[in-house]
Amino acid sequence: MEGILILDKPSGITSHDACDRVKHILKLNKVGHAGTLDPMVTGVLVIALESSTKALRLFNGLNKTYVGKGHLHEDVPLEKLKKTIEKNFIGKIMQTPPKRSRVKREEREREIFEFRILKKEGKNFEFIVSCQAGTYIRKLIDDLGKAMNIGSHMTFLHRTNQGPFSDNESIKIEELENKDKLSKSLLTLNEAIKRLGVETIEVNDSQELMIRQGKMIDFNPSDFKTAPAVAINKQRVIALMEQRENKLKPDRVI
Repeated sequence: MEGILILDKPSGITSHDACDRVKHILKLNKVGHAGTLDPMVTGVLVIALESSTKALRLFNGLNKTYVGKGHLHEDVPLEKLKKTIEKNFIGKIMQTPPKRSRVKREEREREIFEFRILKKEGKNFEFIVSCQAGTYIRKLIDDLGKAMNIGSHMTFLHRTNQGPFSDNESIKIEELENKDKLSKSLLTLNEAIKRLGVETIEVNDSQELMIRQGKMIDFNPSDFKTAPAVAINKQRVIALMEQRENKLKPDRVI
């Protein structure tokens, strides 16, 4: 079994634990994920199976969309909440990763494409956020409270989209043994890569053999616009390729 699985990660386990469960249930040798979710966060987790893990880097850095719930430490009017978001948390913002994050705690720029309040009842509110990869939603909600001098914290978070992959096509761990449901959530690597809009290069059988031997192949540089590019033969993903002047060099052979 190969390809990209769109999993609905449950609350209470790490993304690594989720991969281990997929690996055990589907009896696989190798499983990996892109776009880590915190243990208490649910939703879309892109998982690569077997040799498709070699292409995982293509799935890192995808924009994300979340729905969640937050709690204000003091009640404020809905209009004030909306205006604070519009003024401070739409577009490019500066954000410092939280203390518990694994990355260095340095202020960095992230982009928020959408941040809307869906519902508010007293101190509790529901929201939707679409953002650049690497944005910490828990910190975003914390910063929102600080901007109003009242404090706030996140109480629930669910990822609905990871790039072009959505929870409408995701599968729960307990459904993995259902072949019909599994087939709807499992994409071939070729199908998944096409959704990303990554440049693909059609190669023939002799070129595929050269690639698998680690050899470079000739290619017109004017036809090679982005990196990395993906070599495909008969709808099968062969390798991730690098440009070397007028040649393409295999970087990761699938």
